[in-house]
Amino acid sequence: MTPNSKILIVYASFGDGHIKAAKALLESFIALGYTHIKLMDLLEVAHPRINFASKWLYLKSSSYAPKGYGWFYTLTNSTKPSRVSNHIYHSFGKKKMLEEWESEKPEVIIHTFPYLTADELKFEVGHGIPTLTVITDYVLHGRWLHENTSRYCVASDSIKAQMMEAGIPEYKISVTGIPVHSKFFEAADRASVCDKWGFEAERSRVLLMAGAYGVQRSLKLMINTVIEETASDLIVVCGKNKKLRRRLEREYFSEKRITVIGYTNKIHELMTISDCLISKAGGITLTEALVKHLPTIVFQPIPGQEEGNAQFLSTEGVLGIASDKDTLARELKNALSLDGDRMFKRIAASVGLKQSSMRIVEEALKLTGLVEKGSEWMVNERKAAQIHA
Repeated sequence: MTPNSKILIVYASFGDGHIKAAKALLESFIALGYTHIKLMDLLEVAHPRINFASKWLYLKSSSYAPKGYGWFYTLTNSTKPSRVSNHIYHSFGKKKMLEEWESEKPEVIIHTFPYLTADELKFEVGHGIPTLTVITDYVLHGRWLHENTSRYCVASDSIKAQMMEAGIPEYKISVTGIPVHSKFFEAADRASVCDKWGFEAERSRVLLMAGAYGVQRSLKLMINTVIEETASDLIVVCGKNKKLRRRLEREYFSEKRITVIGYTNKIHELMTISDCLISKAGGITLTEALVKHLPTIVFQPIPGQEEGNAQFLSTEGVLGIASDKDTLARELKNALSLDGDRMFKRIAASVGLKQSSMRIVEEALKLTGLVEKGSEWMVNERKAAQIHA
């Protein structure tokens, strides 16, 4: 495999997490000198109407019928998926994927979302292209598993153990962590970032993220709890929901401690100047907070993968879970206290895996036969480390 080799990264636009994982891998490949990398939202390209309907159903069900969403998640979760179920789940976009193989001839295909069409197509065309699946949660779901996957990159030893119990050979599983962009690893001066955003550096701040599309239950309760139960300022990120942003700006116009913003790609800066995060339990966002050593609270996690993410990290001691106003107030007090902050940062440093994106890229390159820690790789690795320091 050479720098001119073609690499295909397949993602989906269900929230921001899967595309952010794909972009983090893109950055790492580029750092190593690989430039022919294509990111593809397969379902959007192959079936735009199905993609639109699926995203709408996901957002609505997870927000307004979370128990129903959780029931469906559980129903479809088998750690030993059958050949029939895999064929059903992973057949979307096969025609488009086959066209991609024939025209682009990628040397490795990476999935950051459990539409494993490339693996399913191996039954039909018998191609030898290696595939790598990056599991972007701290909990395992059967949709991520396929008998034709060449390699898995996972967040933790516990997921690896579950996969091995499900019959996945150990040699196929690498514990790499979840990929995040290198900007979350960059050291930043709090005072300088505050000055850039127009905030007072000495003030305490809580960052409240309503999700990539501004979908979050009980948002007003969370806002009022922060204002009533703490002395901290509050930054509310509404994502792409412009209607929500306008409504909150009107409702809290006279509250000087609240700043409402829309979608931003500067979340790493907002995490730098914040003392606590309240967020949905998406795997990418929680990993970004871990990397930034930012105490985090999940309020009423949605049943399914988000509840699983929250429970796993809560057990590890790097996350607080709140179910109502009283528990939210208690978790905020703990997160914002000096002792709570110190404890979180100490545990987070031991739980988070550094340079996860580069680790995953190395696994992908190993599948092509390039990486055996030769001199060429060592030179490129040193270059890449400069942006991941």
